[in-house]
Amino acid sequence: MKTKLDILFLFVLVIISLNFFDATFINPKIINYLEFLAVMGTVALSSVYFFKRKGGFVLPVQMIFLSIMFSMVTAYVSWGQGFKDSLIETSQYMLWPLFFYLLHAKVPIKTIEKIVLVYGTIYVLLYFYQYVHPYTVIFGKPISGGDEFSEQRGAIRIVFPGAGIFILSIFIAITKITEQARHKWFYIGFALLGLVVPIMQVTRQFIAGVFLIYFYHFFKGQSFIRKTLIVASFLGGAIMLLNSDIPMIKGIIETQQRDSKLGQKYIRVLAGEYFLTDFSPDPLSRVFGNGAPNWGISKYGKFVERLSNNKEYFLSDVGIIAVYAMFGIFAIAGFVIMWIKSFTIPIPKKYNYVRYYLWYLLFTSFTWYSVYHYHYVIATIFALYIYHKAYMDDKKQKAFKLLIKRSAKSEKEIEATV
Repeated sequence: MKTKLDILFLFVLVIISLNFFDATFINPKIINYLEFLAVMGTVALSSVYFFKRKGGFVLPVQMIFLSIMFSMVTAYVSWGQGFKDSLIETSQYMLWPLFFYLLHAKVPIKTIEKIVLVYGTIYVLLYFYQYVHPYTVIFGKPISGGDEFSEQRGAIRIVFPGAGIFILSIFIAITKITEQARHKWFYIGFALLGLVVPIMQVTRQFIAGVFLIYFYHFFKGQSFIRKTLIVASFLGGAIMLLNSDIPMIKGIIETQQRDSKLGQKYIRVLAGEYFLTDFSPDPLSRVFGNGAPNWGISKYGKFVERLSNNKEYFLSDVGIIAVYAMFGIFAIAGFVIMWIKSFTIPIPKKYNYVRYYLWYLLFTSFTWYSVYHYHYVIATIFALYIYHKAYMDDKKQKAFKLLIKRSAKSEKEIEATV
């Protein structure tokens, strides 16, 4: 019974934490209230287990969450933003203690995989539905700020909300393909969608991150001949795409060429430098962060709004620098430890997809909000939980086998002496 309640709880929590994929047909107040209550309830439920675990990914998760919480204090001290405003704005980033509830509940990894794959499928279906109805904004909002999705970079550009779950699901798919899992054709089809959807969204870091992970996954562990064929296939495919007349490919290339020419004058470089060096008003905020601004409401929020309107400096454009600007040095340290562990902690091959997801976050962390945004947080927590649980279970299993081996050896030695 408890397992069924956990599954229901997690299934509902995912859609609420994603704000129903930012659905525009639901009253925003209802979504905001549900999100706030769900996150605060999860934090209250999970905090009981916050300090009961050690090892693995426990420390980085603790550091990130505590940094987010303390940033509300610095927002008050450094900017005069009230705790109510800070709590309302910060709640969307606060789901991290769910990691500890999952550890306590010992939710099976297969259960998490199924939830992720279900929502990954929903993401694809809703994205294509929105794509064929571009003149009615059903999910998310246009990057151009208008009331319909317009053509950009040679395509109708819809950066669909909730990408974290989709990215984790396609990495599950490619891992299942090589691990000879059942329903292989489903995973192959899903993996192909993992290439098609990023290209259709014409977001460079999305495309590059996914393609690099795919290449690495199918390249490693192969024979020299197969590696040569894989490299030739990827290079051949890349050359064909670069020289094709596909409007969205041409649009991406033109955008990249334009931004490369700007160099240090590129707006994201300027924004990154500002948020890194000039944004924080005092030593406290330079160490512990400035907190999350209540956009256009508090004095702090109005200041950040003016930055975006007058200078086009957006926190969402500078990724990990935004984490520093809002949550401080210790949050950055938490992410760094997390990424180091993703390279150093061994894990069974069938769970490699969680490594890929964390590496994807690292790759996109400088120019995208994937490291902290609510579109990604619950997927990141799922990835960390699976990684931690798989590592600990494998460690216990190896220790148990070693104990059995030693016991058998001791018995043989006793028999030999009799």
